[in-house]
Amino acid sequence: MNPLSPLGTSETQRQPSPPISRGQAQVALSKAQGAAQSQGAAPSQAIGLKVQRHGQWALMSEAQGKLSRLQATEQSLVQNYRQLLALARQLEQPAAGQGSAQAKGQQLAAQVRSLRDDIAREGRLDSTLAPRARAGDTTALLTRVDLLGPRPQAENIQIQLPNGASLSLRLAAQASQGRALAELAPQLARQGITASLDSQGRLQLTGRPALLQNPWSFQGQGVRVPAGNPVPIRLDPQPDSLEQLAQGLDAGGLDAERSRLRALLAALEQHRRALQAERQQLMGRLAALRAEVQAFGQSPEELGQSLKASLRDSDFSLQLGALLTQANVSRQTVVSLLSR
Repeated sequence: MNPLSPLGTSETQRQPSPPISRGQAQVALSKAQGAAQSQGAAPSQAIGLKVQRHGQWALMSEAQGKLSRLQATEQSLVQNYRQLLALARQLEQPAAGQGSAQAKGQQLAAQVRSLRDDIAREGRLDSTLAPRARAGDTTALLTRVDLLGPRPQAENIQIQLPNGASLSLRLAAQASQGRALAELAPQLARQGITASLDSQGRLQLTGRPALLQNPWSFQGQGVRVPAGNPVPIRLDPQPDSLEQLAQGLDAGGLDAERSRLRALLAALEQHRRALQAERQQLMGRLAALRAEVQAFGQSPEELGQSLKASLRDSDFSLQLGALLTQANVSRQTVVSLLSR
């Protein structure tokens, strides 16, 4: 035994180990990373699952709110349908004479205007008795510039909105009405304005009053808009269906207003059926989501408390990764559910 060997280690035992190859080093590193990941996988998965369930409760709350709005609007449609139906029955009853017919028309016109004021205060239907997509919105028509009709040559049009936003339109030659609307609608949608066609094929715009009740500034090349300096153009308010009915009744045109009233009743029934179908679809998706959450076996309060505990006690890097991942998933799910 060599006296210089510490703790009696022999010379043979002290010989240096052979060098580790590059492949062996990579294998060792992979094993170490796998062990570390296995230790952190369970907390990460638990956090992700609890965040997901918590997000599902928030999603259910959003869906429930939309369902309540649909039900309230559907109820408003049914109520106003019944009032107009009662009015139609009064119209069907013959008047005793010419003077009596005019008096009857004026009496019914007062009822119509009272109903119109009630609908306006409630705010769920617009002036054509169509459901409002968003409370507080108004609808106007752009009739003084034809942006949708085909023209023999292309044109560039610049539009300055009252909020300072600018739109740049490139309308191709002989573009169809649908193609022109498809070019215009996405740009207006980014400003919170919905573009559509009314029953007469006119450009109908729905959005906040501040955007639609102030003039728009147009600048073109002389095809649809005169070339030169910008031209301010005011949009026309949407026709008020009930006011038109009241004016016709005031004038004594009972026969013509019977036809108008029948058309309004048919439109209300069509809107009601569309809302009913949308509500039933939403209820189905909500029931599926509720069943999935209930299968987890925790109340929202329990989910919230366990989530807070997990976030407080676990590694911050795992928390952050789980939260960011679930935030993206939940956002896409909310958009998918509420946009249908």
